[in-house]
Amino acid sequence: MKVPRSRRRGKSHIFQVNDFRAIGRAKIIRTEKPMNAKIIRFIHDAYRTAPLMEVKFEDGASTLLPAFGGAYVGKIITYLKEGEINDGDIKMLKDMPPGTDVYNIELKPGDGGKLVRAGGMSAKIIESVENKTTLSLPSNASITLDPKCRAIIGKVANGGRTEKPFYKAGNKYHLIRARGRYWPMNAAVAMNAYEHKFGGKRRSTQHKAKTSSRRAPPGAKAGAIAPRRTGVR
Repeated sequence: MKVPRSRRRGKSHIFQVNDFRAIGRAKIIRTEKPMNAKIIRFIHDAYRTAPLMEVKFEDGASTLLPAFGGAYVGKIITYLKEGEINDGDIKMLKDMPPGTDVYNIELKPGDGGKLVRAGGMSAKIIESVENKTTLSLPSNASITLDPKCRAIIGKVANGGRTEKPFYKAGNKYHLIRARGRYWPMNAAVAMNAYEHKFGGKRRSTQHKAKTSSRRAPPGAKAGAIAPRRTGVR
């Protein structure tokens, strides 16, 4: 029998995440010194859905960050400074009022930013108290973080990327391939009998169980997972 697609994912370059395409790490620098920073240039990164901006700080340090909507070369942003709230400024969550849109949010203080980094995305601060800050994520889920976690004010650039039609299958193929995903995805019932246990046109395949054992190895779990219990309580 042919090895199913789900089992081949660990051994083929087709299914691997193409992180080698990334230009570099996009993280907030580790320092608590308030200062200004200047946007030097923008970089296209095929690995990401939004452009990167190179930011240079007053102390000479530079880093890459996901660009925000409305950014331009030469714009001055502030880092951990008190005062006005402007797009692109980097502040702690405790220093932002409720209703502020933020992105590149830290899960732990000092990790550089982990949440909300895709193009056009942003989270919203719901409330902030002494030892916790609650945010609403783009998925409408809520998360509570340390108020000392840092984030960038605004929304990630390239928000209209999903509005442009693909026009042809080749464009969709190259987009999905850059993300390290497999496309197109054929239905199991449309395959041949030797390619998948749901494949084939024989009548006997229609009566096969569509559930897999919970103890089955990865790749063998095709279809629904076996129920924990059956029958009437």
